[in-house]
Amino acid sequence: MELANKMLHALEHEDMVLAKKYFDEVVQVGTDEEQYYLAEELFTLGFLDETEDLYELLIAKYKDEGELLVRAAEVALEKDDMDSAQDYLEKVNKEDEAYIESLLVLADLYQMQGLFEVSEQKLLEAKQMAPNEPIIDFALGEYYLSQARFASAVQSYQTAVEAGLTVISNGAVSVYERIAEAFAASGAFEEALTYYERALEDKESVDTLFGMGLTAYQAKDYTKAIHALEHLREHDPSYTTLYSYLAKSYEENGEAEKAIAVLRDGLTQDEFNKEMFLEAGNLAVTLRLPEEAEEFYRQAIVLDEEFSEAIMQLNKLLLAKENYEGVIELVEGLGEEIISEPQIFWDVSVAYQETEQYNKAKANYELAYPHFTSNPTFLKEYGLFLREEGEHAKSQEILRNYLAFEPEDTEILSLFD
Repeated sequence: MELANKMLHALEHEDMVLAKKYFDEVVQVGTDEEQYYLAEELFTLGFLDETEDLYELLIAKYKDEGELLVRAAEVALEKDDMDSAQDYLEKVNKEDEAYIESLLVLADLYQMQGLFEVSEQKLLEAKQMAPNEPIIDFALGEYYLSQARFASAVQSYQTAVEAGLTVISNGAVSVYERIAEAFAASGAFEEALTYYERALEDKESVDTLFGMGLTAYQAKDYTKAIHALEHLREHDPSYTTLYSYLAKSYEENGEAEKAIAVLRDGLTQDEFNKEMFLEAGNLAVTLRLPEEAEEFYRQAIVLDEEFSEAIMQLNKLLLAKENYEGVIELVEGLGEEIISEPQIFWDVSVAYQETEQYNKAKANYELAYPHFTSNPTFLKEYGLFLREEGEHAKSQEILRNYLAFEPEDTEILSLFD
């Protein structure tokens, strides 16, 4: 293995010229074992072309060796060469020890191609040939989970666990966590939490902590959600997905001050997250912090000038503050595709009306009207505006429509006396 290890040493020191020299020597004079060893190492390091060259060299000598054909197929799949991968796999003899593994790789290949039924058939064939092999049950679980067949996924994963398989990929994947994901995806949150806890007992990871926190939030166990997500924040504050759910959990737990503090912290970690700025703005409104809310909304719009949700929330806030000029300035700076949002027409109609720009108010009310024919608040507002403008016939038509929703409104009824 001397030449192979020299190449790996050269790669470790980023000496590509020397690495190429030793690679060529392995190809030319290396033993079969050395070529196979180097192929495995290079595949792990991502040198797919060199790995492929070595496997093809070995296959030329051992054309019926199933393990080599499977390894070569895996390389081809990494290179998105589906045809070559399939060719390799279909050459594996059914009597070969590697045949079952070839079926698992074929199942992956067919799934990538969208041939889901064929993929399942390959997995079931493998299961029939080796009914007590837990890695096949795990593979079936993965397949069923990807197809949203959650009950079948849980059953397959649990079969793997019963056979003693609780982690794979050198501990990188927890089967308990997969069961938790399947339960959570099906809405069985309490069952999912049990398996997240078991996964965390085996190994604590940031993804598992987030899964635990998210599932606890979905289960409305906000105390447990806060515990898991705070633990995650302590371990990895850059895991920005946590902040929204942690804030929501605090808010649902009646701790709005802590919720907004979480969002402020989250925005220091992810200053380009427009959704988090919007969420922070909404929470600031709830806490009666209008100036901070306005700043959050404006930051969201800076990040995305077409972010209609933030625009409408800012308009609502500005109208509540009677800052009508601010509404007009904001809306007039928007592109046509955003101004087409009906709520924005309504908002700016009010602002124009309050600033005595009646023609503009009327134009925007007319644009908004088709979208709010069943909204009594709008109908009353628009009808009274038209009455003030002297358009009595149209005003009466709209106010009669309003009375269909609010027949006891004496203010409007009196206008028809």
